[in-house]
Amino acid sequence: MAILDGGAGSTAPQAKAGSGGWREGIVVLAMVLAPVALAVLLTAAGALAYASWKIVYRDVVEIPTWRDLQPFGMLAYVVSSWIAVAAAWRWSRRRGLHHEVFLFRRLTWPASAASLAGFLIALYGAPAATHWLSHVTGGAGPGGRIDFHSPYMTAIYLVLFVVTAPLCEEILYRGLLVAWLRRIGWRDSTIWLVGSLIFGANHIIPFSLVWSAVITAFGAILFGLRLRYGSLTPAWLTHVLFNAQPFLILPLISRIATALHPGSIS
Repeated sequence: MAILDGGAGSTAPQAKAGSGGWREGIVVLAMVLAPVALAVLLTAAGALAYASWKIVYRDVVEIPTWRDLQPFGMLAYVVSSWIAVAAAWRWSRRRGLHHEVFLFRRLTWPASAASLAGFLIALYGAPAATHWLSHVTGGAGPGGRIDFHSPYMTAIYLVLFVVTAPLCEEILYRGLLVAWLRRIGWRDSTIWLVGSLIFGANHIIPFSLVWSAVITAFGAILFGLRLRYGSLTPAWLTHVLFNAQPFLILPLISRIATALHPGSIS
């Protein structure tokens, strides 16, 4: 794929190719994958603390449902994501990768157009792919519907999916991971493939196998934008628009052009 091997804004540090070792590679991968793992641990610790508090006060301890744990898990992911970004900031500054990891640049018209095109592909492609994969495999989509009638859950969704996830995931995946793999000499085409697979695989735990496959394809769009335009901003814009669908695009489509509604991804 020509757009992945060079192009405007390519910042691969060829002079430093091959530097670093497998221990640093493990550290990088740990920072990239940390938010999900930390969120699971924080949610489990919170549930255990709550159960312990109930036992101490001799109250009835009930096994929490997914709906009970959902807000705690979402908030735990927010905290974990910013912890991982802070770690990436500190680590990258010590190794001279800071500017490549936090590579946000002003959007150009071509990059803006590519971001919008990527969003439209994901907007209509994700529901279609989810339905097809669910039919073929018998699996389910992301599930865990958000109650947007609740101001509390709506606020959590905004903080997690519209503010935190697009920014932090772009820094960790398209910033830290790309900068590291380029430094050790990987070609952009290989980074695009491996990065997309890692991005999708890390969504299995919080969602499902079907949605993980869909997110792999979405990750391919985001990595393509990052590698083509040499900036995190185009991928960040596509990511924000995709995650903000319930507030921006879908209500607008439902009002003015119902026939263009992409459908549900659950």
